[in-house]
Amino acid sequence: MKKLFLLLLPGMLFLAGSAEAQLQKGTVHWGTTITANGNNMKNEAPNESESKSSVTNIYPSLQTGWFTRDNFMFGLRLSTSHAFFKTSYDYPGSSGRNSGNSLAVNLTPFIRKYKPISPKWALYLHSGANLAYLRSKMPMEGGTKYDNGYSGGVYINPGVVFWVTPRFALESDFNVLSLSANYVSFRDQNQFNLNAGVTSSISQYFGIRAAWYLQPK
Repeated sequence: MKKLFLLLLPGMLFLAGSAEAQLQKGTVHWGTTITANGNNMKNEAPNESESKSSVTNIYPSLQTGWFTRDNFMFGLRLSTSHAFFKTSYDYPGSSGRNSGNSLAVNLTPFIRKYKPISPKWALYLHSGANLAYLRSKMPMEGGTKYDNGYSGGVYINPGVVFWVTPRFALESDFNVLSLSANYVSFRDQNQFNLNAGVTSSISQYFGIRAAWYLQPK
């Protein structure tokens, strides 16, 4: 059933449907989300050696949009990602600790095309162009090393929105069906990536966003 839903979703975006009040021209959209993840690892050896590592990632974002016509929105998204890591080791006759962090600031203009499927539900096709500034901080012997870089890319993905109240909604992008192209210049490396939205982690398929649709008076 889930496979059938994923196969039919792109076609459902083009089903006929009338604009609901939340999707009328003049409506202003606000959306926000914050997610976090991380991991901790500890390794011990019989010779009383021990090593530890931890990584914490935080991803806040804020977006706004304007319906220039019924069912069509132009918007801007500002998002950041913060990564913090720590490592330590304790070997016979040797020990040490290290830590660092990285930051990415993303500015993304985007457009959305909605298709209402009921008074409370709508599907959308979301596409945007992402521009990012990248920075990392790494303590080194004799000082701290800073790296700066940038990235740019385009992407497209479908999603669904559910209105809890006429103004407040929950949104979810279907990253499993996304398509993106991205160029990264960072740490003396240049990379180009083309990705289809396939992941082995179910937590990456869907993300929930709180959203407000403020209708014109």
